[in-house]
Amino acid sequence: MTIDPNFDQNFDLFAPRKALTQHLQKLVESGVIRGVGQSEDFADIMDGGQQANHNFVYVAYDKSSNLSVQGQNSIKSTETYTVILAWRNNRALRSNHSHGMDNAGQVKAAIEFHVHGYKIDGELASRSTGKPFQITNSPEAFYRKDGWAFYPMSFEIGITRTRPIN
Repeated sequence: MTIDPNFDQNFDLFAPRKALTQHLQKLVESGVIRGVGQSEDFADIMDGGQQANHNFVYVAYDKSSNLSVQGQNSIKSTETYTVILAWRNNRALRSNHSHGMDNAGQVKAAIEFHVHGYKIDGELASRSTGKPFQITNSPEAFYRKDGWAFYPMSFEIGITRTRPIN
């Protein structure tokens, strides 16, 4: 697919995902988490195509909501992204998935505080972003029999997109 070179590159629906991914990378650098993957990586894990990585997060775009048109030149919406923490519980069968949850809880809290209130700036900011990420209701945590736990955390960001002027 070729994008019109005159099209405003800042007019990217997924710019907040890219910024969120880069922001989470700071937690890798500080040793809080081990890495950041994307939704396609997480899908491969769920399909059995690859193994999960302990203390990794996976970033997924979920949905747009609260859509409203502001004349012919702008659209407002709320974009929801989910960050899923993968955690290996060492003694899952004996402890009913609870071993290691204290550490996972500390990491989960660090992620929530790191992302909540984060406002996109710099290179990935555009006239289409401007509100900070806000934590919102998340899907339920889920556990696999092989000892893996997955803790989703959802964040919303208000977006106003303005039609590029050519």
